Amino acid sequence: MADEQVVESEETVEAGAEGAADGAGEAGSDVAAEGADAVLDAAAAGADSGIWELVPLIDKGGPIVVILLCLSVLSLAIILLKVFQFWRAGLSRRSFIETALDKLKAGDKEGAAAVLRKTRSPVARTLLAGVEGSLNGGSAEEEIARVGGNELGGLQSYFRWLEVIGNISPLLGLLGTVIGMINAFQQLQLAGNKVDPAILSGGIWVALLTTAVGLAVAIPAIASLNLLESRVDVARLTLRDASSRLVAALRSA
Repeated sequence: MADEQVVESEETVEAGAEGAADGAGEAGSDVAAEGADAVLDAAAAGADSGIWELVPLIDKGGPIVVILLCLSVLSLAIILLKVFQFWRAGLSRRSFIETALDKLKAGDKEGAAAVLRKTRSPVARTLLAGVEGSLNGGSAEEEIARVGGNELGGLQSYFRWLEVIGNISPLLGLLGTVIGMINAFQQLQLAGNKVDPAILSGGIWVALLTTAVGLAVAIPAIASLNLLESRVDVARLTLRDASSRLVAALRSA
């Protein structure tokens, strides 16, 4: 009997230990699940807060801040479009120029035209127009001037928009600041003898908010415009040099 009681007590202890282990495992899994949910909720809240942080900015700045934000989106779209256009045009490619000129110096106008057709570049299209004009019995100089002007005009497209955005954004910000200062002094006047410096200081920082947004929109637009214009200037110089050499090669061919 004593042995049977000992065996039963051992089985009871083992069953209790197993039950405790199962309970601990379930509790641990529940805690892990709750922790994962908390992390996901925090990440979602962080993503939402990035969007909703703009709401107080728009509420304080009013319609002028909305206009400036729209201009910033337009400016970013134009910058990305021009970067893609310049990358796709391959403005840095110049090796084809020497190859085409060597063909012309050897008297092979068709070979030079074939080399230029294979290259996707504004410079290549301009030189091709000159070669084809010479093959057709026309004036190579006139074709180069006509096509070259069109190609450079295409590279400079939308530059005016960036210039306008860069010029009017600070002015819009200044306009918002002036309007905000007027409202602040009106509130100060309505306060009468109960003048609270917080009213004036609060109105001033809200008014200056539009100026800060205007400058934040204008600076990237103007900087990008200058960089893009410098890239077009390099392409213009390359086109001018290659065109002069092409005309000289056609005359000697």
